[in-house]
Amino acid sequence: MKKSFIPVTGSFIDGVAADIPGNNWTKRIWKKELAEQKAMGIDTLVIIRVGFKDSCMYDSPVLRTPLHGSYDLLEFILSEADELEMKVFMGLYDSCSYWLRNDWQGEVDLNKRLMDELLNRYRHHRSFFGWYISHEGDIKFHQEKVWKPLAQKMRADTPERAVLISPRYAGVKYEPRFAVTPELHAKHFEYLYSEMEGLIDYAAFMDGHVEFSELPEFMAATKEVCDRFGVRFWSNLETFDRDMPWRFPVIEWSKMLFKLKTANQYAEKIITFEAPHFLSLNSCYPAAANLRECYLEFLEEMND
Repeated sequence: MKKSFIPVTGSFIDGVAADIPGNNWTKRIWKKELAEQKAMGIDTLVIIRVGFKDSCMYDSPVLRTPLHGSYDLLEFILSEADELEMKVFMGLYDSCSYWLRNDWQGEVDLNKRLMDELLNRYRHHRSFFGWYISHEGDIKFHQEKVWKPLAQKMRADTPERAVLISPRYAGVKYEPRFAVTPELHAKHFEYLYSEMEGLIDYAAFMDGHVEFSELPEFMAATKEVCDRFGVRFWSNLETFDRDMPWRFPVIEWSKMLFKLKTANQYAEKIITFEAPHFLSLNSCYPAAANLRECYLEFLEEMND
């Protein structure tokens, strides 16, 4: 029996600006955007981070960041997701400081306090489906030093909620001098999954740090090790282009199409970073509306 084609059914939500500029949307635009995402087939939202450095999606007593909007954007998105029957994975806080200096405990302690605050404020939302551990890292930053204690708290406090990570394939587009092979990548995750067995439900690997010709091998190796450890393999299809001399324009449609077709051979679900900036009529990037049209036209042709 032929496997049915898997479209993009999830998107990260970038609620505070980090390396992607803010869209500066009002509540009206956010409401319109989320409805358009649902109509496009997206049923899952991943808050990539509640806070980053000096910014937060709401005025958090735990984080005490100086920058936040005039209303609670996280509450607004969760409420809209309730109405639209979408699932939301709740991200955390990336200090971009503690853990990058090997102060793992500082990062973990602050995020544990934040998790208590998030549960106190938002656990009543039926859309609050799971947790997303926002710290991407790589093997040299010892992801398990942050992932493991946070996932252990998630399991203890909310065993009913799923846990998601989104690591990278640390290939030639990440650090060219230290690019890993698919085999070494798989070995790294054998170690990480062994350290955290039973703590991670889903892993949506970023697809942008390897050459396109290498992507099938990386996905095949990743699916094999995920299957072995009972972690469900998703693909994080990056809809921005890492090949340009500046960060980060909308990806060329032929590149998105290749990654979409490749992910269909291996992944259970395809999510993207991220629809609001790169697949949206409301994006600050004009080319995002065009990419959206290319994608929707392709889906129509697939259905025909």
